[in-house]
Amino acid sequence: MDKSNYQSQKIGIDTNILVNMIVKEVNMFKFRKKEFSPFDSLYYAMRTKYEFKGVILNRYGFNKKEKNKLWRRAKKALELKPIAIGNRNISEYLERVRKANTILVRQEHSDKYKINYKIGGEDIEIIANYLKGGIGGIYTSDIAFYETCKILGLKSNLIRMFDYANMSK
Repeated sequence: MDKSNYQSQKIGIDTNILVNMIVKEVNMFKFRKKEFSPFDSLYYAMRTKYEFKGVILNRYGFNKKEKNKLWRRAKKALELKPIAIGNRNISEYLERVRKANTILVRQEHSDKYKINYKIGGEDIEIIANYLKGGIGGIYTSDIAFYETCKILGLKSNLIRMFDYANMSK
């Protein structure tokens, strides 16, 4: 592929994508190749790393050594880079995400019923970091995270991990 004809993208990866790939034994190298250009840069917020390790340890029963090994594997396979935010203040971005989350909770999703769902504090922080870091595209398998990103004007992609079941190791 000729790089001059391709606009590289900064893409944020949500925690649930990483966890699901590990649990469902999706080949992350194949996933990266299928979903992204070689010129795309994939990022994670530091909160993503901590959330990933906590879920792997507490929900799926991996031990501390395994969780660290799995994180390194995901980071290497997807060529993930941390968002470099340093000591920059993200409070204005946190407020924007909280406001979008409030809108999401109130949205009417059907004439028959109203779905009340929202993202948690960790996800608010992750999205705020992506906003601050200038990340334009987000990949997630969480509908509330996806909808919140859309409200904020971020190009979000909802990935259904069962579509990747045949991409095992």
